[in-house]
Amino acid sequence: MLTLALVGLLAAAAPEPLPRVPGMRLRLGMEESAVLALGSFVEAKAPDAGTMTARQGATRFFGVPGEATCYFKDGRLARLRFKATGVSRSSQDYVDGQLRRMQLSRACERDDLGDRRCDWTSPALRVHTEMQKDGLVARVDRWPPAPEPAADSLGHPRATVAGGTRPARSAPVTPPAPARPSPVAAGAAAPVAPGGASAAPPARAAATARAVATLPETLTISLVSRNSPDVWPRIISSPPLHYPEAARQESLQGVVWVLALVDPSGQVLDAWVERGVTELDVAALAWISRCRFAPCERNGAPCRFHVRVAVLFTLH
Repeated sequence: MLTLALVGLLAAAAPEPLPRVPGMRLRLGMEESAVLALGSFVEAKAPDAGTMTARQGATRFFGVPGEATCYFKDGRLARLRFKATGVSRSSQDYVDGQLRRMQLSRACERDDLGDRRCDWTSPALRVHTEMQKDGLVARVDRWPPAPEPAADSLGHPRATVAGGTRPARSAPVTPPAPARPSPVAAGAAAPVAPGGASAAPPARAAATARAVATLPETLTISLVSRNSPDVWPRIISSPPLHYPEAARQESLQGVVWVLALVDPSGQVLDAWVERGVTELDVAALAWISRCRFAPCERNGAPCRFHVRVAVLFTLH
């Protein structure tokens, strides 16, 4: 019994792991010395540092080379900002795809090719990404943010004590929990009811999403049977395939193999290049994202599915 009690105490006292910065070896909450051991970061002046200290150095974000600014508070990494230029569209799509695979909640202000501005959140951190033209910016910080100290009836900030803010004796006030963006499926808008209210609570929407199964196998649509009406899976509608002018001028041709995640209604939720041609990859992703597939059902229940599609670019 004594042994079990000691094991329980040790388990309860074990600290939670520090949240890892996606695409890097750094973790929020790391001591400054540990960060310096992973790279060369020199002291720098950052206009948005406030009371924090900042260091800058060359690093990579999901393999994309650039410069990171590390912000330290009380000697620990509190925030990180990454910036890179000369980033190709395929590299931007790769970063976006990697963040999607981490199953973070995704909410985008803009989600167009060449102009993506998205927030990715987990119970521990938030990643804000901006991908415009050939640039990539990512900012990583804690989530939800620490609440500001509440003020007393005279407007003076309350003293901060271990475990939170000391409430006033006469009228305890509990600060509202920070709003957390609800998970939004990639490429699909959250349903909105009249008056702007969400049509379904986030918890219910998440439960519904989890209730829909995904087929375990990856299906394939070949070049020959892409639109065959008697074979499933199949594409039932698609836009014209745009041939990039630069590739046309260089007489570039080829096949881009794309993997897509399709929802039960046949709409594409996510897509990424499995094997492609750099100059044609973006056009292939833009095409597949607007395709509509025949719906999927297994055992009478709607299903999501992964499908591999060959997108052919030919000038003849």
